[in-house]
Amino acid sequence: MTRLEPLDLWEQASQDLLAVLRDLGDDDWERPALPGWTVQDVLAHLAHLESEAAGLPQPVGGAIDVESRANQPMPTDLTHIGVEARRGRSAAELLDEFETACARRREVFAGLDLSDPSQPAPGIVGALGWDLATLLRNRPIDLWVHEQDIRSATGRPLTTTGVGAAHVAGLMTKIFPMTLRRLPAGTAVVADISGPQGRVLAARVGDDGRAAPFDPSEGSDVTLEMDDVTWLRLTGGRVDPADADVTVTGDEGTAAIVLGRLNVTP
Repeated sequence: MTRLEPLDLWEQASQDLLAVLRDLGDDDWERPALPGWTVQDVLAHLAHLESEAAGLPQPVGGAIDVESRANQPMPTDLTHIGVEARRGRSAAELLDEFETACARRREVFAGLDLSDPSQPAPGIVGALGWDLATLLRNRPIDLWVHEQDIRSATGRPLTTTGVGAAHVAGLMTKIFPMTLRRLPAGTAVVADISGPQGRVLAARVGDDGRAAPFDPSEGSDVTLEMDDVTWLRLTGGRVDPADADVTVTGDEGTAAIVLGRLNVTP
């Protein structure tokens, strides 16, 4: 798959999500999607963050003071305040807000100088301390992950063929060695992933306690076999490792530790 520029990736991920949202029926909006959130709440969250990125005004009660700290995770209070402030809106109104924000966001970013990704991001995330690179990296993750949440909640098949899935998979590939942190020196783990985002991940712990990629043909202490849907849902904390469809060969204790650490999505 051809690598897209960050703004094109963000745009395509939002359009893939919009295609799912526009296909939902009246009975879909109140289905549970995440703990405490319905499908409509997920849409409210998406509308909130996209409207923030687009510089659109927030509803009464939809803004809070934030403490700036370089590229910190999105605070839970900020995540939930946008949803709570939109409780009185219909699904149709939220979808309209999300679509409007996606269109307006294109205009806002077209006017920015993107040559310096370390510059502060616009809007609320800039106030949080995010730079432009962090915003451009994280928004497609959020869009793809929540698209799968909505698909799962409404009985639609999950998909790993789009640019959002490829983006998430690429980032999770780089992060995989971190899942071996603090394991004994020499511990080697291979994850054999099948599916459209299939790949072989291999990391081994060095004498300094840090893990790095290695040639999986050298053998490993543990081999994990799973499809890409399972892998990416584990990285997003959407499935309990104990319930995941993973075939383990080798030390099961080490396997359990690594699977439990795959959840690294911001």
